[in-house]
Amino acid sequence: MKDPKLDRLVERRRRLLVPLHALMPFKVRRVMLVSSLYDSYTLNEEGRLSEMVFADYLDLNLSAAPVVERMSTGKEALERLDPERYDLIIAMPRVGEMDVHRFSRAAKEKAPDLPLVVLAGTARELKLVESLGPLPDVDRVFLWQGDQKLFLAIIKLVEDQANMQHDVDVAGVQCILLLEDSVKFYSSYLPLLYSEVVRQTQLVMADGVNAMQKLIRMRARPKILLATNYEAGLCLYEKYRDHVLGVVSDVSFARMGKRDDEAGISFAAMVKEDISDRPVLIQSTQARNRKKAQAVGAYFVSKTSPSLLRDVQGYLQDHLGFGDFIFRMPDMKRVGSASSLASLLKTVRTLPADSLMFHASRNHFSAWLMARTEFDLARALRPRRVGEFDSPDDLRSYLLKSLELHIGRTRAGVVAEFSDNEVAASNMFVRIGEGSLGGKGRGLAFMNAIFDTYKVDEHVPGVRIFVPPTAVLATGVFDRFMEASGLTSFVLVGADDEAVARAFVNARFPDEEREDLERFLEQVHYPLAVRSSSLLEDASFQPFAGVYRTYMVPNNAPDLETRLDELLTAIRLVYASTYYEEARSYIEATPNRLEEEKMAVVIQQVVGQPRGDALYPDFAGTARSRNFYPMEGMKPEDGIASVALGLGSMVVDGGKCVRFSPEHPQRLYQFSSVKESLRNAQREFCALDLTAPGPFDHSQSDPQRNMLKMTLEDARQHGTLAAVGSVYSPDNDAIYDGVSRPGVPLVTMAGVLKAGVFPLGETLSFLLKVGAAGFSAPVEMEFAVNLPSGPDQPDEFGFLQIRPLGLGPELHKLELDDIAPEDAICLTPRALGHGLLSGLQDIIYVKPQDFDRGRTVQVAQEIGVLNNQLRADDRNYVLMGQGRWGSSDRWLGIPVGWAQVSGVACIVEADMADVSVEPSQGTHFFQNITSLGISYLTVNFNRPGTVLDYDWLAAQPAATETAFVRHVRLPAGFDIAVDSRSGRGAILKPGVSIALRNQDS
Repeated sequence: MKDPKLDRLVERRRRLLVPLHALMPFKVRRVMLVSSLYDSYTLNEEGRLSEMVFADYLDLNLSAAPVVERMSTGKEALERLDPERYDLIIAMPRVGEMDVHRFSRAAKEKAPDLPLVVLAGTARELKLVESLGPLPDVDRVFLWQGDQKLFLAIIKLVEDQANMQHDVDVAGVQCILLLEDSVKFYSSYLPLLYSEVVRQTQLVMADGVNAMQKLIRMRARPKILLATNYEAGLCLYEKYRDHVLGVVSDVSFARMGKRDDEAGISFAAMVKEDISDRPVLIQSTQARNRKKAQAVGAYFVSKTSPSLLRDVQGYLQDHLGFGDFIFRMPDMKRVGSASSLASLLKTVRTLPADSLMFHASRNHFSAWLMARTEFDLARALRPRRVGEFDSPDDLRSYLLKSLELHIGRTRAGVVAEFSDNEVAASNMFVRIGEGSLGGKGRGLAFMNAIFDTYKVDEHVPGVRIFVPPTAVLATGVFDRFMEASGLTSFVLVGADDEAVARAFVNARFPDEEREDLERFLEQVHYPLAVRSSSLLEDASFQPFAGVYRTYMVPNNAPDLETRLDELLTAIRLVYASTYYEEARSYIEATPNRLEEEKMAVVIQQVVGQPRGDALYPDFAGTARSRNFYPMEGMKPEDGIASVALGLGSMVVDGGKCVRFSPEHPQRLYQFSSVKESLRNAQREFCALDLTAPGPFDHSQSDPQRNMLKMTLEDARQHGTLAAVGSVYSPDNDAIYDGVSRPGVPLVTMAGVLKAGVFPLGETLSFLLKVGAAGFSAPVEMEFAVNLPSGPDQPDEFGFLQIRPLGLGPELHKLELDDIAPEDAICLTPRALGHGLLSGLQDIIYVKPQDFDRGRTVQVAQEIGVLNNQLRADDRNYVLMGQGRWGSSDRWLGIPVGWAQVSGVACIVEADMADVSVEPSQGTHFFQNITSLGISYLTVNFNRPGTVLDYDWLAAQPAATETAFVRHVRLPAGFDIAVDSRSGRGAILKPGVSIALRNQDS
């Protein structure tokens, strides 16, 4: 179903997004050089002009260099001239029997829009060309003086002139205006100027957060526009007035058709009168012009100076903003510097007020930002005047807020290459190392980009929706670690989990990435979640969930080395979990091979707030865009959410939580009665222990090692229970929303879902639609929410993970309505999966008369033994039991791991004697079962049409029987049928069959 809000977001982004190719649309890709063989030899040193141009492009790290094709005569050139083939003509004065007048006229007649320049090989040739009078069909004349970079300058000047208006309109690109009529001088000066502009642009690209942004910034570098007389210069200045970064001018050139020895001074005075702080450089061979330049507020360099290059570099760096920002006091004493936006932000925080006012009053901040292609921020700052602020502190506050907002917007939605400057941003997303981000990292990066692209938090008022600051160790680091440690052959032979953990913890971590992580931790002091992100994890074709390990580390030790050791150990143990028994068993159940798996690691800020010695969010959970077990009045596409007080591990590990549909947040069926509420409500919650010691070893590899189980009384004292709690009054046998009354506290999410403390239903519903639209598939996501701790703070919705749901195609139509109860071992209206599975013979079930919730760990162990025996015989089986399979709470079900049930083909969850089982939606175990296409049947005995014939099973001979578990083998075989449209499922007794038809029949 189409969502109008999503459609509006897509259209808005389509209008706002400026793609890379939108900048510099005209590129010189093929050049026609018209010259005699001798001239060509002189130019390119034995015929290597194309290679020479390519070398210049490579040296300056520019994009693809143009190809140069030489024609010997004007006649040959005109015969082969195709305006669709060439982008520029460079002609020498000697073009065979034609003079340059005739050739240029004929060339323009054939290709009127093709740029044509004349290149004189010597000063004598230049005089000859100039003696011919005006050349109306020649765009520019240059003089070859032996500098091969002249060709780059010619090409770039042609491109800049063609692209300037377009790039101004699209992105507000800036320009440097050069007024010079001496062909000899601008032919030597332009190569110098272009080389410096390109090099300086590369130097400031540290703020480009990835290769694509750096390439965009290079395309957005300041253009250079050349004018050879006053009127042409004035025309360019007026046309691009708001985009002129600076002016470089000669003193003497034509004005009103006559040479004016004061033209440059007059032009400089006009510019300074228009905008007093716009930089102007006067250059002249006459030293007396220095005082004239200074009198109008311009800078001066001598054309005859042996340090001309250094003087020009100084002008670009000090006055056009290409170098570091040098902070000075009014007396010019240096008090600091900044080389990037991050360091500018840091320095402004503590900059002396006099220095701050000195630079702000001269628009130095906006000029520096313009040179770095930070156009939006520069334009926002430039119109503001110092007098608008009541005090230097107000000005400082405005600058800091502007910088923080801009840095956040620049980094938002982008996977940056790691650098020291990137980790400070509150929404940073950086990559460390080469290779893939893995499934989890890729999903987060995608949603991070989606959030920025569509500004999703603008559509849920009052809620800041964000991906927490994240660094991803790419799979290339894993490859380097495995290669250097020599562990590959060791893990592939199947060592036990403890041995794998010990080997990985003791292995050396690659030095380069270790140094990167050390620099990362120098700026990051908040608790970190260290999550697996393998190539196969959360993949759209067959997502994994919870198979690999996640570790949370407090990251609060007083010394950096301790914090680094803690982080590196967590990373090594995530790597190790790639080869644990459970992961190996899971991969063996898929078409994948273990050696194909590679592990990236997501290092992410833990969303939560410190409360005493613990840290946790107000609530967290999971949400799915498809509800496989919709209750009355709900549709599957309305989705389902599971949420709990504290960290989300309570939900994904199968603990007690609140389940609701985001489209119907006030319908809480699990709290339909007092009895049900007392049975289903959360009574404890998970938090991160901030007092946990830093370094740990393989013997402490349990991900729960620094997790706390806290009571609701703790939450009451922290002030976090009020928004999510209710109380049970034994006196009245009633439950009241809120926690102001005396009674037994319960977590019902009443304040959130009923009183509107936080718009959780609206937020989840919208984000699930965004995610499903982005993945073109139903999705599951994990989240955590911080409620405001102060009056000026927003609600915060941390987006922790997203994965597509592993749903298979629905190929056949199954009729299950007419199955007689006596024909079924199990029959239920609550089933997940689709299709007919025939020929199974084995059933493992937990004996209901012997089930003991206090012995569920032993039950899991017995099932694991039987599973391994059947796996060895390559036999799949049906597994039946009471409560939630895979629950970490042994009182709610049987806490099996995947390795203990890896041969299962169908799972049945049945009510316990005193607890009605709720489907395990939202747990990692449930996600993996469904992604593997394993049928999943839920049996609630109070539902009409439900059958689980324990008596029939008990009458069958046992192949194996233990204290709690019975294994039955039926030689005749039996069928399992599940229909996704009706949600019905059946395990049929031997000899009973069912009709199978095509879906469209």
